[in-house]
Amino acid sequence: MSPLVKEFLETAGAVFSVHNHAPLISFDDAREILPHDPEDMVKGLTFSHSDGGLAIVALRAKDKADYKKIADALGMRRADLKMAEPADVARKVDMEIGGIVPLPINGTRVLIDRAVLERDEIVCGTGRNTATLVISRDEWLRAAQGEIGDFSKQA
Repeated sequence: MSPLVKEFLETAGAVFSVHNHAPLISFDDAREILPHDPEDMVKGLTFSHSDGGLAIVALRAKDKADYKKIADALGMRRADLKMAEPADVARKVDMEIGGIVPLPINGTRVLIDRAVLERDEIVCGTGRNTATLVISRDEWLRAAQGEIGDFSKQA
């Protein structure tokens, strides 16, 4: 678990657990490796924001991002929306690909797809791809302080 993520959650007073496992990158990896319901899995897609910061979009792991809706929410043209470079993500929020957790670490903007709210429990990254966060939806929402909207194309 990323020390920044752990500190953020503890400072927020969040109740959570962590499941350690072999490295995973994709949803297929997660379905094979994790003992959790795939419906509870949430992925975080990280984008470079026009102000130089980052934005993390929380989607159900099985869903595809709607880049036009994400760009609109971030006040950007679709053509300008770019995935963040892994090195920038590591440097700015101490997270690695396959372990992104949708939390406002270091001022990161968080967008939450409305479909994620259907789950009572959230299973997502911890900043590392070798550990998974398990947290109630309500605890996560309180900590994430995200903007809720429609950001996916449902699978």
